[in-house]
Amino acid sequence: MAEPVAVFQNAVLEIPIHSSSLRTLKRSLLSGLTGGQLARRGRSLRVRALDGLNLTINHGDRLALIGHNGAGKSTFLRVLAGILTPTGGHWHLPKPFTPLIDKSFVVEPQLSGFQAAKAHYLLHTNSLAGFDAFLSDVADFSELNDFLHLPLQGYSDGMKTRLLFAMHTYFSHDLLALDEGIGAGDRSFVDRAAQRLKHFLSSSGTLVIASHSEPMLRSFCSRGIVFVKGNIVYSGEINEALIYYHNSVEQLQHA
Repeated sequence: MAEPVAVFQNAVLEIPIHSSSLRTLKRSLLSGLTGGQLARRGRSLRVRALDGLNLTINHGDRLALIGHNGAGKSTFLRVLAGILTPTGGHWHLPKPFTPLIDKSFVVEPQLSGFQAAKAHYLLHTNSLAGFDAFLSDVADFSELNDFLHLPLQGYSDGMKTRLLFAMHTYFSHDLLALDEGIGAGDRSFVDRAAQRLKHFLSSSGTLVIASHSEPMLRSFCSRGIVFVKGNIVYSGEINEALIYYHNSVEQLQHA
């Protein structure tokens, strides 16, 4: 039997809303972080982003997360990556998944693209051996070249996307959590990235993708789970999961 890489039993994730400002609350809910329901505990307001989650992911799984915006897919990816931790239930996550889920950087925005690339490389290898080849590949693929020496805070979203995509897809990952939003960018970049992404995903050991692209999910995933309000309402073969989503979930959303 394949070894479990993530196990969740009745897992719950509640996120407190610390501000009473309706404007702040609206921004929090629209940020895509949560898809659950509001609950009040005493004087505090909380969002139950994941609610009674039961799921086992085995090594080698190719898993698609299916659901409307705000259903809990991105929240679950962040849990797999160790960015968020369940607040209730039981879970076993021996090793966090490598996240390819947004355009943020774990470095100061005052640093240059070159320095960000160097930090990223050191995190993966603990050495600068081979860094020149890595930097050359990142510069060529991202087409940033001399822009790599400018501060990240001056980068456009498209430049950040190209840099992050190039850095992450240079390495193979045994456990990968991918949000399709990372692929957003200018049309020419998306077209150029298609083959690189295909090779990258094919080389991953265990893959979890949140995407609205059914061709992408069918190409890379064998199993699909459907999220509604932070919970899994269906788990099964990818085509059957997509059929369930269209026949049962989408109709409820538009009712």
